[in-house]
Amino acid sequence: MNKPLPTDAIDLERQPELQADHIEAEDLSQLWAALELEEKTRVRDRAIIAVLSHGLRASEVSALDVEHWNGKILKVHRSKGQNVSEVPLSREARSYLEAYLEWRRQQGGMFEPLPESPMFLAQDPKSTGKRLGYKGLHRMVKKLGAIAGVEDVKPHRFRHTFGTEVTRRGVDPLFGKELMGIKSDKVFQRYTKGVFKQAAAEAYLRAIGEDEHL
Repeated sequence: MNKPLPTDAIDLERQPELQADHIEAEDLSQLWAALELEEKTRVRDRAIIAVLSHGLRASEVSALDVEHWNGKILKVHRSKGQNVSEVPLSREARSYLEAYLEWRRQQGGMFEPLPESPMFLAQDPKSTGKRLGYKGLHRMVKKLGAIAGVEDVKPHRFRHTFGTEVTRRGVDPLFGKELMGIKSDKVFQRYTKGVFKQAAAEAYLRAIGEDEHL
């Protein structure tokens, strides 16, 4: 009889399932309302949140230049695995981005939105007119969350919210992956599984006549 191998007694730890960390609709409304309170950076910050809400990573938003925008589509230089993705913005997001670029034209000087200049500029006294970096973008989003009273707000949560919404609206996963710059089916499944679980719960509550609790 073969002796059991030492490794036979070891239970391999199951890897945790990837979960989408999206922002609930009520919290999202509070965040958008909070944007109106920061008068000095309001125009810029609305445009940033609008772009983040289209599935971009914080590093990709920071790396955008004015020339990457043609009025409808952003050319996103991906930070992981892909070269460039073309991401169309919603009508509302387009209006926020164009309002910010118009604000920059009115400011002139270092703010003039030349094709080769960064899309989003810092507005704090120490680095006004320079590219808004990854850390600066994180600080802006964290501050927004504090003002809105929404816990644990980070740029990636807007990305996850986009992934969840794309899936909920029935966009082909192949297209969803392209829009978000995701290569792995497993990574994208965090959105499809999350939406499936929610749909299953909603179906059950409707079946027992308790859909008012959804």
